[in-house]
Amino acid sequence: MNENKIDTLTNCMDRWVKPIERKLHSLSAYIVGFMSIPIFIDVLSRMILNKSIPGVIEIEEFMMIFVVFLSLSHLQTAKEHVSIDLLFSRFPVWVQNLVDCFNHLVLFILFSIMEWQIILQVLKKNGELSFSLNLPISLFLGVAAVGVLFLVIEFFIDVLKSTSIAIKTGHWPWLFVAFGLAVFVMLSPFIIKTMVTSPPNGLYLGIIGFGMLMVFLLLKMPIGMAMALIGFLGMVFLSNRLSAPLSILGVAPYYTTASFIIAVVPLFILMGELAFYSGISKDLFEAANKWLGRLPGGLGMAAVAGCAGFAAVCGDSMSTAVTMGAVSLPEMKKRKYNDSLSTGCLAAGGTLGILIPPSVGFIFYAIITEESVGKLFIAGILPGLLMAALFMLCIYLMAKIKPSLAPRGDRTSFKEKLISLKGVVPMLLLFILILGGIIGGIFSPTEGGGIGVIGAFLYALVRRRISMQNLNKAFHETAKLTTKLLMILIGVGILGYFLAATRMPFILSSFVTELPYGRNVILFSVLTLFILLGCLMNVIPMILLTLPAIYPSIQALGFDPIWFGVITVIVMEMGQITPPIGVNVFALSSIAEDVPMDRIFKGVLPFFICMILCVFILIGFPSIATFLPNALF
Repeated sequence: MNENKIDTLTNCMDRWVKPIERKLHSLSAYIVGFMSIPIFIDVLSRMILNKSIPGVIEIEEFMMIFVVFLSLSHLQTAKEHVSIDLLFSRFPVWVQNLVDCFNHLVLFILFSIMEWQIILQVLKKNGELSFSLNLPISLFLGVAAVGVLFLVIEFFIDVLKSTSIAIKTGHWPWLFVAFGLAVFVMLSPFIIKTMVTSPPNGLYLGIIGFGMLMVFLLLKMPIGMAMALIGFLGMVFLSNRLSAPLSILGVAPYYTTASFIIAVVPLFILMGELAFYSGISKDLFEAANKWLGRLPGGLGMAAVAGCAGFAAVCGDSMSTAVTMGAVSLPEMKKRKYNDSLSTGCLAAGGTLGILIPPSVGFIFYAIITEESVGKLFIAGILPGLLMAALFMLCIYLMAKIKPSLAPRGDRTSFKEKLISLKGVVPMLLLFILILGGIIGGIFSPTEGGGIGVIGAFLYALVRRRISMQNLNKAFHETAKLTTKLLMILIGVGILGYFLAATRMPFILSSFVTELPYGRNVILFSVLTLFILLGCLMNVIPMILLTLPAIYPSIQALGFDPIWFGVITVIVMEMGQITPPIGVNVFALSSIAEDVPMDRIFKGVLPFFICMILCVFILIGFPSIATFLPNALF
């Protein structure tokens, strides 16, 4: 296909924009690396001098602005914003291109409006200083404006590329449909207003909004951006004047991101990255293997034990599965382990990463429900150990019944077992340091994340296990993952204004509590919904998407919110190992390339049953989740 004028323009823009975007993302990554330093100095100063350093909270908030907004366009370039690919990949290639064209044009318009509104906020806040450091607020709003500007440019480039492909393949007449639909979507609030005589019931309007959201998600529009779009369009429809929804677009992204509480997210992610590069995962597996390897299914149990240990320094499910998989899969393959069992136990073991604290899932649950992060962390310990024990028991029984599935490992002396425990010490120290500090009131969860980062870095430095290249990778990966999650949180914030205006969560709450059924029936219905949704999307997006509407009903029914948080995370994690979108399975398949994905899903089934059993045990004995928080707080 010959290059046309559109290609010439996009190539020219790419040559100009891409280097700047890479530099902005690198700046974002390096700022992530420095976020823990002010926190560490402040905590140290409080402990030694009994004096706090002023402005640390603001420093972290302003750093969050740099981290998130300067990486937005880079993620769009790499097409790494979180989205759902359930139907999209089934479309013919030319239809996929037109859907992309529609999505990018709609988002180009939406974020152009956001850019305009943020610039107005920059002008409005000119001369206004921050409370502690007396820094100009307009400066950091300007950083947000720069980040959104490059995202807008990237959407424009994507629209041009899709247009060029449609012209080259002879499907250019369909461009009018894609462009027309994009314009119709953006004008739909005004069009519908002229067609209705009275505004619809809030519940119906909320349901219509969620229906449109599902359509956009199925068209593979990034989740956070689709939420922002629906929230904005919904507010335009409900508002008599445009000023309110427009100002939300200008204010919500900045103030959602500039949050000291939210700063805990990149800190715990970075701690997990540093723990991986420091070799803690390998040490944990080797120690577990020395103690358990000789038992039936010992290597598999060691892998699950390693996942549980690594979960104590990593708050993410997929990272835990991949990290421990890279360490333990070669060993299990060497021992002639059944492929389904070895990959299945690792995919399931990875789910412990978001249950055993520190957990990014609990952090976002706490943000939505305004519950204590510390209580949720503590509440996850016993259920996490229970689930790990159930996984290990399952492996043991399978290997006992059919030894060929998981042959025994070599014998090790008691001395070798004791020596191997030194590999567990760094994980235990980090775990005790972070949770002990939070429980003891020495520092907040965000500060705990900062202390954990310094601890993981110092360990890697002492053991000489970290290089500048790996440190750079850790910073970049943390910046990317943080931006992915925060873009969803920004979308939730904008969507939240619309949901509050429709009063949908409160109407649903009243409806659910007045149903003529027992509260346990309603609970099982909610959990079934979570399992089904878990098959379609990741845990964090699901928490942010569903909890604002469901949580008021759970509160009204009198369920303990901390206990429900544990149950929610476990049930949502089931979706991480079930088709069609079992992300842990997909992640493991990338390091176990010789194992077909259907065999991994088959291997996951016994552990899925264990997770269901764990939920039933927690429903029957809720004190397993609530005992420690009640005793320690």
